[in-house]
Amino acid sequence: MTSIDLGRVAGALTGYELGAELGRGGFGAVLAGRHRLIDRDVAVKVLLEPAGAHGGDDSDLRDRFLSEARVLAGLDHPHVVRIYDYVEQDGLCLLVMEQLTGGSLKTRGPGLRDPRAACAVGLAAAAALAAAHDRGVLHRDVKPDNLMFAGDGMPKVTDFGIAKILETTAATTTGLVGTPRYMAPEQITGSRLGPGTDLYSLGVVLYELLAGRTPFPAGLTVPALLHHHMSVPPLPLNEAPPPLAAVLLTALAKEPAWRPPTAHDFALSLASAATSVFGPGWLAASGVPVRLADDVLAAAGHTQGTTPRPAEIARQLGGDGSAGRPPYADTAPYAGTAPYAGAAPYAGTAGLAPTRVEDYADEAVGPSTGHRGPNGPSGPHGHRQSTGPGDRSRRAKIITASATAAAVLAVALGLGIWLTAGGSDPEGPAYAGSEAVEVSGLYRADGIGIGPDGSLYLADSGSSGQWQGQVLRLSPDGTLTHLAGVGPPATTPSPTAESTDAPTSSPSSSPSPTPSPTPVLGEGGPATRADLIAPVAVAVGPDDDVYVADSDDGRIRRVADGKITTAAGAGPGEGFSGTSGKAVGAKLSDPRALAVSDEGDLYIASGYRVRKVTSDGIIRVIAGTSDSGTTGDNGPAAEATLTSPSGLALADDGTLYVADSSAHTVRRISTDGKITLVAGTPGEYGYSGDGGAATSAKLYNPHGLAVGPEGELYIADTYNDVIRVVTTDGKINTFAGTDDANANTADGAIATETEFSYPSGLAIDASGAVYVSEPDRGTVRRIGPDKFVTTVLRKAAD
Repeated sequence: MTSIDLGRVAGALTGYELGAELGRGGFGAVLAGRHRLIDRDVAVKVLLEPAGAHGGDDSDLRDRFLSEARVLAGLDHPHVVRIYDYVEQDGLCLLVMEQLTGGSLKTRGPGLRDPRAACAVGLAAAAALAAAHDRGVLHRDVKPDNLMFAGDGMPKVTDFGIAKILETTAATTTGLVGTPRYMAPEQITGSRLGPGTDLYSLGVVLYELLAGRTPFPAGLTVPALLHHHMSVPPLPLNEAPPPLAAVLLTALAKEPAWRPPTAHDFALSLASAATSVFGPGWLAASGVPVRLADDVLAAAGHTQGTTPRPAEIARQLGGDGSAGRPPYADTAPYAGTAPYAGAAPYAGTAGLAPTRVEDYADEAVGPSTGHRGPNGPSGPHGHRQSTGPGDRSRRAKIITASATAAAVLAVALGLGIWLTAGGSDPEGPAYAGSEAVEVSGLYRADGIGIGPDGSLYLADSGSSGQWQGQVLRLSPDGTLTHLAGVGPPATTPSPTAESTDAPTSSPSSSPSPTPSPTPVLGEGGPATRADLIAPVAVAVGPDDDVYVADSDDGRIRRVADGKITTAAGAGPGEGFSGTSGKAVGAKLSDPRALAVSDEGDLYIASGYRVRKVTSDGIIRVIAGTSDSGTTGDNGPAAEATLTSPSGLALADDGTLYVADSSAHTVRRISTDGKITLVAGTPGEYGYSGDGGAATSAKLYNPHGLAVGPEGELYIADTYNDVIRVVTTDGKINTFAGTDDANANTADGAIATETEFSYPSGLAIDASGAVYVSEPDRGTVRRIGPDKFVTTVLRKAAD
């Protein structure tokens, strides 16, 4: 690491006192400072190694550093970090600027749990960009790290280190410049840049802030991410009210001409949309101080230029990321409901929790003089709280890559991406001790289950516009079988497709699903020719019958002896919604979790309810009502309210556990029908409580559940990227996963030192090994009794 000669810096800045290093990255480091005479705190940005240390022209870095100083000096705007001085002496290049002590949007974003605050930050950033664009300057690296806060909470745009002066002719890039996670398509392809380039990046930032996830599926490699930027529509923004979603999605248009023409126009649209949703006065209520143009203030229903409310700002920018009751919960249009309730399955999770693509995807590439820490971090960053698996309603249609993709791949590979091989665990089934089974005909790894013989079952919800869903079985000997559903396209039908017992793959090959030329519902016919529409959960009964939650079809299908039938549900939007009746006539809204008892009773999580289907084919509600909520603990489960039951698990004594993802809790239904809280804090999300009572802990969108051999409860704490375990005495701890930025991504490490990406499905085999599905990665991983991690199944690389 290059050290800073503080004596030389002090000699060049005789009027200043110097303090500690605040951060560094790229070619710049930042020191705290104070002007002696006027007693003003400053940040001193120091150019590191300006004399050709990286093999370039000696004057190149100096010119870029000076360029940033000139850009900032010309941008006298309240939402742009201010520059006070620029000094060159004895080979040093020093930029003295405003010290921002309120943190960055990356670090403080989870505290902005009110979407009004997110909109206010968006308006401030748009105003700063408008001022830059008016002076002919593009930022080209808008991201949460470069959106910072002053001590009073005022947002500031920082780090114009890779800014470019707009030219009258085509302004194009000279290589991949910016941060891949936030890059506009034209930055990737080297096309003409303009104001819309920065608006696209700002649109990604605000999308993440409102949705708690990125606009594209999680777990993408950098090449795949760049392809999505160029060619794949962003996932629907279901977490935000439609007027706000429409504005942000317009900013994310692939063609610059389809985006707002200027940052000022974007601000007007965003202000108007927010006013239509939150009503007049929302800007003041946001708690974020802003200084905006009069017409933007008018569109926001506000008449003053600032909204200084220190107490509210401190609450909004609290660093713990916890969520309390939304301040607008009692005002129209959200009276009595959680924010955006109904956007299943992740309603009401609007904190900034960026999805990790790879460390490189968050790092600016190209000529930057950024630094990490206060006043504009850039460079590699630490681990984040993740946002959660993009569910099927948000799944984008895969579009064939353009000819540019090859060039993008070459650039992305230049960023240093590599693959690593994992270890193995000799315990358990044969597949647990061998290399992972590679599956070319796999899109997602959604729900998982374990059969009595130790077989692993996997529900793949498929890809809209690409292939239908399917269910696969991995036998203990490592044989992979296509069990049900049409699955991906195949050109040659197989004569064994109708038999679920005929192996279609070995550990070194992939399944060969054989769709019917015209897929049909398939009732009573071969399971492999049935049309499954987004199967997301699977459970195995005591007689080896396999039950599949076909979510978008509103049915639960049963696979037995190679044939498929309907066990419950009348189809999308059909059937009765009462509390009791024939299971095949019931209306099931987005069924997404299953459990089967030793007696063959089937439990279904659907809508706001949990239902039970007995052996006589009768279905009844055992928990939840027609209303969404978190009430009823310690009373009858049938009178309690749930928000989004997304995980079920049965204990040996008949106790049923329910993961309520949007409420961030797990509840228990005893055999006498009483419901109680097991883990989590209702309505509040976060990552806390290890070592203490599970009912005082915080979870973040829990999904899969599994009961261990000693009665312990395992929870897929999905948005926290960890597996939690609740012991029989009610204590909670992290069983697998970590928020360590240097965590292992390959196999062979202990579970608590291994990175997981949105763990969703859980299952436990007879040895006590825990299986975890990572939907968007298309992997199933095994945590053996020795706590070491191996991958047993993964989708093959394209």
